[in-house]
Amino acid sequence: MVDKSDQYEYVPRPRDFVDILGSGWPFRAVTIVSYAAVTLLPTTASEVGRLSAQSLPVAFGVAGFSVSVVVSLILLVRIVLPAKWRQSSTIVVGALLVAGLLRGTIVSTVMETTGLEADSRLISRIFLGALSLPTVLALISLVVSRVVTAREKSISTRAEISATEMTRDRVLGEVNTSNERLQEEVDEKLRPAISVLVDDIHGGQSSRSTIADKIDAFANDIVRPLSHTLAKVGSAFPEKRGVALGALALPARPASRDQINATFSGLGVFLGSGTVLLDVLPLANGFVAALISGLSVYGIVRLLGVILGSRQSSFAVTGVIIAVTHAVAWIPPHLINQALVYPAGREFQPWLVSSIAMPVLGLLYQLIVLGAYSSRAELARLDGARVDMLMQLSEARRRAWLRQRHLTHTLHSTVQSRLHAEARLVRSGAGKISASERVQAIDVVTSALDVVKTEPEDSVDAVRAIRQLVDFWAGMCTITLDLDQEVGEFAPADDNFSRALQIVSLEMISNAIRHGHATEIAMTIARSSPESVTVVATNNGTRLPAGYHAGLGLELYDELTVEWSLSNGKRVTARAVLAAREMKAKSRDLD
Repeated sequence: MVDKSDQYEYVPRPRDFVDILGSGWPFRAVTIVSYAAVTLLPTTASEVGRLSAQSLPVAFGVAGFSVSVVVSLILLVRIVLPAKWRQSSTIVVGALLVAGLLRGTIVSTVMETTGLEADSRLISRIFLGALSLPTVLALISLVVSRVVTAREKSISTRAEISATEMTRDRVLGEVNTSNERLQEEVDEKLRPAISVLVDDIHGGQSSRSTIADKIDAFANDIVRPLSHTLAKVGSAFPEKRGVALGALALPARPASRDQINATFSGLGVFLGSGTVLLDVLPLANGFVAALISGLSVYGIVRLLGVILGSRQSSFAVTGVIIAVTHAVAWIPPHLINQALVYPAGREFQPWLVSSIAMPVLGLLYQLIVLGAYSSRAELARLDGARVDMLMQLSEARRRAWLRQRHLTHTLHSTVQSRLHAEARLVRSGAGKISASERVQAIDVVTSALDVVKTEPEDSVDAVRAIRQLVDFWAGMCTITLDLDQEVGEFAPADDNFSRALQIVSLEMISNAIRHGHATEIAMTIARSSPESVTVVATNNGTRLPAGYHAGLGLELYDELTVEWSLSNGKRVTARAVLAAREMKAKSRDLD
């Protein structure tokens, strides 16, 4: 059963058919070609009854000429109407009414000249042309616009997916490049330098000051440049985050009754039957007979919609139902008109009009519904793929940045500090360096090699670190933390995510206090989708100035998040979305 809120989401409103005439779509080449193709058979059906000698090939030729006249007039309207006038539905409708009138006049004049008709009925051609052209063109324009717009959106989404995939591969390529450069630096400089220095220390022949100088030189000339090199490679991309997420939900399948439009079906019978009826009946009688035909078909198709209700039949099955219903819907109006309107002894059998023109009109409307559903479903699938690719990109950048940060920070801070401290310790001693001092100095020197061969430690507890910071600022800034239980339980399952969550959260708090001078911060960390976690921090600090641009301190957000934003409101709000696809496999007990 379809939810009531979704029952009519695919049903075009009457206003849609009016608005589309002022959109420019009726005058696009694809719409004009579609109009010619769709109206050729119904026009053939209408022309058969007019010929002196009924012949389908001749009727088809006359219909081809009639349709070509309409196409020419539509193109003429496009040329004559300025672009700004084509944005007015009223002006377009008026121009199409005039074009329909001209079409009837031109075709009647030609047919009368050729003698293919016993009598050319100018009034019926004008009636059909003037009233049907805006209506049918609006219907076809709506179909074409939805199909083409959905296709263009699909193409642009596929292009975005492809571009994101290329960026992801570029990040992974940079990671490999970084690792290759690191290996080259290790093989060409670090390992030989360590080997030479270890031999000097192990030999015990050099003086304390000489060994200390060599350790200092190793730190300054080898380790320091290596840390700077690593800081410049990896995922150092200048692109900033835009609005990336917000995937579309898969649409609900439309009910069968949503695929049927009785209004346009009845109007089609009114126009299609009327043009023939006006050829064989007085004007007043013909108009009444056509109106009865339209109302009868309207009632039948409306009844069909009630019977089908909210069933969700396949589009093919519903299409067959619509086609058959429209094809046989001529029977009640034929019987009514035969009994009430037709002159005695006159037989009128609108077989072709009812069996060809009406199913085409009904199925055209179904195309609008089918197009709306199919395009939304396809876009939802593509959007899901786009979001997944964005998650992959974010994870690749995050992994590269954390690996780079670990190596750079450890080499630049920890290793260099230990080396300089060891050099100072060696230099401060008396006499020759002892065996135990040599072992300690060798361990410190070789630690640089150990660092580049190890990954960051796994014991990352982002939640504990965030809570410790909240406690640290107690008394100076009131910080409330609303933590999703799932995030708290399963965050440690993905170490890269946990590190990123810790850095981003601490940065939000630090920035609010240091730069915004906030005294109140409310932070929420919640699972926002199966693939992501959203961190939101609002504070009462200084509002962001107009034209604010994020500084260097916030560039880490580009590497660690899928998207982020800073905004003013009643309070300053920082928001960041982190990829968390792997935050589900294992959990660790939290203190």
